[in-house]
Amino acid sequence: MRWETIAEFSFIGGVIIATLIGTLPNMTQQAYTLLILLGCVVGFVNIFDKEIERFMRALVAILVSAIAFYVLTAFSQDSMLIFFKNLSLAVALFVAPIAFIVSIIDVYEIAMNYMDDKKKEGKAKKRK
Repeated sequence: MRWETIAEFSFIGGVIIATLIGTLPNMTQQAYTLLILLGCVVGFVNIFDKEIERFMRALVAILVSAIAFYVLTAFSQDSMLIFFKNLSLAVALFVAPIAFIVSIIDVYEIAMNYMDDKKKEGKAKKRK
């Protein structure tokens, strides 16, 4: 099985687990920890150069919408809105570590490419 396939299934599995945990009426500290750990694992597995920009855009969109929905429903006493508040919290707890890890690794790769380009420029100047 290819790493890309494992990455896809790990992300989908994490979203399903986050959705299931988010539907529980009272999430526990263990559930929070599980979602964050799953997010970290998925973040390290889902690093592929060819799709990283699309993946990051999707992660940011999911994270922003989950946080916005959580804030909008946080002050409601309606049982349906409380259900969606818990669901959006679970999704945000899963997606935030993925976005953090992937973005840190992407910034590191950008810095390394910049350093390599500077070294090549320096060697080219010495040859002249």
